[in-house]
Amino acid sequence: MELDNAFEEIVKIVGEQNVSNDPEMRYLYHYDFITAEPEGQCDIVVMPESAEEIQQIVKVANKLKIPVIPWVSGINFGSTATPLKGGIVVDLRRLNRILEVNKDDMYALIEGGITWADLQGHLGKYHPDLRAGITWSPPGTGVVASCLCYGMFDLGNLGGTGAEFINGLEVVLGSGELIRVGSCSLSDCWYGRQPLPDLAGLFIGWEGSTGIVTKAAIKLWPKLPFRKDYTAIGRSFSLGYPILSKLSKAGLGICDIVFQNYGWLQSTMEANEKKVPRDAFESNLPDFFSFITTQAYTEKQHDAQCEAIEEIIREGGLKLPKGGANIGSEMPIHLWGCWNFSRGGGGQWIGSYCSSRDVVKYYELSRKVTLKYGHTPQFYGRILFGGHYVVARTNVNFNKDDLKEIQSAREILKEIHDEVQSIDGVVMYKAPQWAHEVYEKKMLPATVELTKKVKKLLDPNGIMNPGHGWGD
Repeated sequence: MELDNAFEEIVKIVGEQNVSNDPEMRYLYHYDFITAEPEGQCDIVVMPESAEEIQQIVKVANKLKIPVIPWVSGINFGSTATPLKGGIVVDLRRLNRILEVNKDDMYALIEGGITWADLQGHLGKYHPDLRAGITWSPPGTGVVASCLCYGMFDLGNLGGTGAEFINGLEVVLGSGELIRVGSCSLSDCWYGRQPLPDLAGLFIGWEGSTGIVTKAAIKLWPKLPFRKDYTAIGRSFSLGYPILSKLSKAGLGICDIVFQNYGWLQSTMEANEKKVPRDAFESNLPDFFSFITTQAYTEKQHDAQCEAIEEIIREGGLKLPKGGANIGSEMPIHLWGCWNFSRGGGGQWIGSYCSSRDVVKYYELSRKVTLKYGHTPQFYGRILFGGHYVVARTNVNFNKDDLKEIQSAREILKEIHDEVQSIDGVVMYKAPQWAHEVYEKKMLPATVELTKKVKKLLDPNGIMNPGHGWGD
């Protein structure tokens, strides 16, 4: 009865053409694009076109105690938008306007449904001298969602995670109230979060469980005239990673440092896992591959930077392919082929932020577990914020039509999670609920209680994306 009432009220808000409870439409929102996490089923799908419409929808959901799940594309690879407890999926794709590009303060003010393809296309056409930090994900993924979930960008060595690219937010709370945080709370300028109380953290990392972001200002960066993309290869992570760590701290105009093992390299090249060596070491193959991007304003500056980068790489024992670099390549690559050509379309990962000093140990532990289950280790990561910390990820491929393979993938990832918890400072991101429960046991009781109080304050009836996020 409540769902019927909700549907009728939402029709009045957005019009019949923008809401549906048909099984065929609801099915499109029932699972994450490739994940092995459990599927869900929503009851209503709605596509609003303004913050005001979202406010009204959330107020209806509050009155009737119906879950609300914010959605951009369902290609988030973390299952954070799967409607685990039914309810209303709020599809934000009609909120797809780029409202402002501020060249002086270098930010883009965008609506919550903007994708990377939207943003990149706009900047390329109208502001070719500016660039956004881009994540390794398909073009249809959401920009705001990537930032809120600590996505790792190709400007990460300069700016850190996607969360640190956020200048300000406009948010519909779980109560239906509309707020703004950052300089935009006092003016039409969205240049930053300083020097006000930083309330953006009430929505970063919460996986849509405290509110729906309708607008965000995202930092942009100058696209400098000179750029070079290096590939450096080594025998092992223990040999190669210290060299990258040194580069990240050398002040050489490096905006991105990516590292990956043999297995992930093969995956990005769309190789069938069953037709390539499972273990690089057993086949006497290099297991460490890195990609370093540097940029400069003048040719003289660029030449000096490149000379120093090449010297550090060679002194450290890594090899540069002939010519030293892949000049002109456009990173990042939107890696559709990693899971969806020869592997049955499924894949999932366990990703963690950790100390730079522990990433080699993290890889070794995850590699051991993956090989034990008969899979090829697939690992990659980025050095962030000038070497202050690192993100590391292990991927597992599977056939989405094979329940045994899906279950095996879950077992591998959970075992890797358990193994790497022996490393102090490892924290999983886009964590499923079982990981939240593990972390709550490690936290000070007052910290756990504070997260629950924050969630209750912002979402008094517990309707926002239940089953995901902190404080449930």
